[in-house]
Amino acid sequence: MKDLRIFALVLLVVIVYVPIVGLVVKLAALPNLFELIKELLEDPSLYRVIRFTYSQAAISAAISLVVGLPAAYFFSHYNFKGKELLRNFTMISFILPSILVVLAMIVYYGQQGLFSRTFGIGTFIYSYAGIVFAHVFYNFSLSIRIVGGTWEKLNERLVESAYTLGDSKFKAFFRIELPLLWPSIAYSWLLAFLYSSLSFAIVLVFGGVSYNTLEVFIYTLTRRLNMEKAHLLAFLQLLFSFFFILIVNRFSSRSEQTSKAFTTSRAVPLVYERKKAVKILLVLYFAVLLVLFGGPLLNLFWRSFVPRGEAGFVTLENYRSLFGSRVERVLGTPLWQVFINSFLLSGTSSLVSVWLAYILARHYPKLRPWFLVPLGVSMMSYGFGVLVTLKSWMPPAILMLFTQVFIAFPVVYSIVSLGVEEINPEYREVAATLGSTESEITRRIYLPLLRPALQSAFAYGMALSLGDLTGVMLVGEGRFVTFTVALYRLIGHYSFPEGTALGTLVSILFIILFVFIESGGGKKSNAQDR
Repeated sequence: MKDLRIFALVLLVVIVYVPIVGLVVKLAALPNLFELIKELLEDPSLYRVIRFTYSQAAISAAISLVVGLPAAYFFSHYNFKGKELLRNFTMISFILPSILVVLAMIVYYGQQGLFSRTFGIGTFIYSYAGIVFAHVFYNFSLSIRIVGGTWEKLNERLVESAYTLGDSKFKAFFRIELPLLWPSIAYSWLLAFLYSSLSFAIVLVFGGVSYNTLEVFIYTLTRRLNMEKAHLLAFLQLLFSFFFILIVNRFSSRSEQTSKAFTTSRAVPLVYERKKAVKILLVLYFAVLLVLFGGPLLNLFWRSFVPRGEAGFVTLENYRSLFGSRVERVLGTPLWQVFINSFLLSGTSSLVSVWLAYILARHYPKLRPWFLVPLGVSMMSYGFGVLVTLKSWMPPAILMLFTQVFIAFPVVYSIVSLGVEEINPEYREVAATLGSTESEITRRIYLPLLRPALQSAFAYGMALSLGDLTGVMLVGEGRFVTFTVALYRLIGHYSFPEGTALGTLVSILFIILFVFIESGGGKKSNAQDR
């Protein structure tokens, strides 16, 4: 059993730390490092990329926060039938692959999209505003879940005491509630900022030649075989990511402390709200959310049954065409192979992640901070580290598996480790005293008690792997086609009817995974992918 623990620890070191350390060591070994740094610092395109990366991330995060706060208030203050269903519905866009969000926005907000044709405003998505809007689409639910969760637990008596002392509702909010909500507000903004700054697929499609994030810039340099410059930028991205994740973790801990301080929900039945204006505003707010953010996904589903040029004619032609020879030429592989690739890669990586998480959470709990390091590393930096350190040593299939484990492991570990912490250690001590072996203790105690957490962690790991485009594109070099790569190629070849069909199938898969996660009983982390 001890050998198994050591093997798990060594395997994680190889998967996580060897590419990261190798990236730094190989960079330091470059003979022309100082000339390369000088050349990069004198390149005006670098400053444009950095300025765009973090300015759009800050704006996207701010708007995401503002858009989500009304819903956070609503869910934290009122109870009603279907509340959890509606709150979970707002989270759907967050768990979908970014390339799927891109496709949904194109067929809804594009030149010939339903929204553009209905309101006659043309398209705006291939612009700075379009990139920001796509990030808001992706991240606005963070403030609903994080800020709303804290807001709901704030003790109502604190506010009532302020009223007793003569404060108005406005003054009580700024004196009592806002200081307590501030860590959660900052945490949700920082998460949205981090995700937007690490954006790849959205900027790759909507940015064109005008806008590049560091992620897209590194990928472009790699495709052009400008490996040394890409190497240096990957290291720079690594430094930025570590810096921001340290700040995120600080506010995460403060947000958790505030949430733990209060445990009772302050929400009251919605029927008790007598102000009709409040109810009207809430209805209008959710109607706007449905049109702007629910519309792309609903339209994607509808368009999958409407062939090109045959508006209003419902048929399965797009789905039949999806399995045809033309799509196979576009993808470079049969669609059935895409399904096998996607499920095989995501299932295997999730299984490995769950196994590693269980072994390490049980036997090396003090090393927890080191196991969460992937949260602070961009996928592009890690993928480049894999290329420069492991490509000549391992086959592509193993490297692809490494990238997916890297993506899934920190979230999977967070879920499993929380489950392990909740198991009374006396159970194991009593079983050992009665003569049970370690394998019997695992089979009879830990696995039954951890089943909900393990199931939820496995589903989360699959979802994160299935949604990855960055690692598959960079390390797989386009030869390994998954759902995300297939969607990207269909978009690139303007095969939108077939793209909507595949996008609908992928959406249904992710919704099933999301429902399984939400109902599985496993505790989830707020951290992670895109």
